[in-house]
Amino acid sequence: MTDETPLQLIDILTDPDAAFARARQLGSIVQTEVGPFVVSHAGVRAMTQSTALRPSFSKVLERFGVSSGPFYEWMRASPLDMEGDAHRVWRQLMTRTFTPRSVERLRPFLQAEADRLIDTFVTAGRCEFVTAYARKLPAAGLCELIGVPVEDRERFSTWADTIGLGFNMMVAASRITEIDAAIVALLGYADELIAARRAEPRDDLVTRIAQTVEQDGGLSEEIVRASIAGLVFAGHETTKNQLGWMIRVLSEQPGEWDRVAREPERAKAVVEEVLRVRSTAANLGRLALEDTEIDGHPVAAGSTLTASIWSANHDPRVFPRPDTFAVDENSAGVQIAFGQGAHHCLGAALARSELQESLIALTRRIRCPTLEPDSEWLPAIGINGPTRLPIAFERR
Repeated sequence: MTDETPLQLIDILTDPDAAFARARQLGSIVQTEVGPFVVSHAGVRAMTQSTALRPSFSKVLERFGVSSGPFYEWMRASPLDMEGDAHRVWRQLMTRTFTPRSVERLRPFLQAEADRLIDTFVTAGRCEFVTAYARKLPAAGLCELIGVPVEDRERFSTWADTIGLGFNMMVAASRITEIDAAIVALLGYADELIAARRAEPRDDLVTRIAQTVEQDGGLSEEIVRASIAGLVFAGHETTKNQLGWMIRVLSEQPGEWDRVAREPERAKAVVEEVLRVRSTAANLGRLALEDTEIDGHPVAAGSTLTASIWSANHDPRVFPRPDTFAVDENSAGVQIAFGQGAHHCLGAALARSELQESLIALTRRIRCPTLEPDSEWLPAIGINGPTRLPIAFERR
C-alpha cells in the first residue's frame, strides 16, 4: 500500500477479504490506482440508489484500456449503461417476463433439467463441474423463459463464455479481439432472432422486445438488438459463475450440504449466504452526473466510482460474522449480490431459482464434493468465477 492508494488491486487479487477489511477502517470510499472504491455496505447501498449517479461500465472499460470496438460500443448502447426514459421503458418491458410468478412456473423444468444433467456424471464420482453442469443449466432456463430456441443453446453459451471475459477488468484488454468477435456473432444472432419473431410472433419476451421498436415510445432498433444479446449473455454467464462459486463455498461446509439434503427448504437461506460470501459480480461502476455525497463523502460531478459488492457483503456493521459462512447468524443483514435501486438485477429471481433447484438436486444425489487440483479462476475483479472446476464426490 501507499499513502496515495491505500487500497491496491494486487491486494484485492491476493487476499480480498483482508484488503477490504483494512480499507473499511479508513472510511466508506478508499482510493486505488484505478480510482475510488466504495467499500462500506452503507456506501454501496447509497451509491446504487442515488439518482445523482448513473451506470458507467463503458467508463470503467476505458480506465482499463478498452475504449473502442464492438464490445465497447455494445456496452455503451446496452441497458448496463442506460438511464432516464430509455431505461424506464426497457425496464418495464423486461419486468413483464422476469416476474416471480413466471419464474416459479419454471421450477419444474429446472428440477427436471438439473436431474438430467446430474445423470450424465453421477456414476463417475467426479466431473469438471463447469462443463458438465454450470454452463448448461442457465442456458436451458433462459431458453425456456424468454423464448430462445433450444437448438441454439450451445452457440450462445460459447459466445457468452467469451463475452464474459470483457466484464473482468484484469482480462478484458488482453482478450479484446476474441471478445469483439464473440459480440459481433451474438449481435448477428440477435438480428436473426428478431427477424424470425417479427415474421412469426410468439408469446415470449423475445417477440415483445422485437415488436417495441414499432410502437410509440418504444426502444430503438439498436437497443432492441443490444437488449436481446444482453439477455442471452447475462442469463447465462452470471449464473454459470455463481454455480461454480456455490460449489467452492459449500465444499468447505459438509454439514450444511447434508442439511439441505435432509431439509430442501433450507436451500433458499443457504443460497443467500453463498451469495453474500462470494457473488459472481465483485463490483460495479457509477458515474456522478452532479456534485453529490455518498455516506458522508463528497463526490464531484464527473467522478467515476467503483462499488465493491464483496466488501459490502463482508461489512461487520451489517453481518455479525462477516468472514464466516453462517446462514442463520448473518441472515439479518441484507446481502447485495444483485445490486440495489433502479438497476437491481432483473434476473435475480431466475438466478435464485436456478441456484436453489441446483443445490437441492445436487445435495440429494451426491455427498458434499471435494475440489480436485487444476481448477482455474478468473481474477477477483468484475464478473468472475471458475473457468474449470474439477470435483470428486460419492453418490448417495
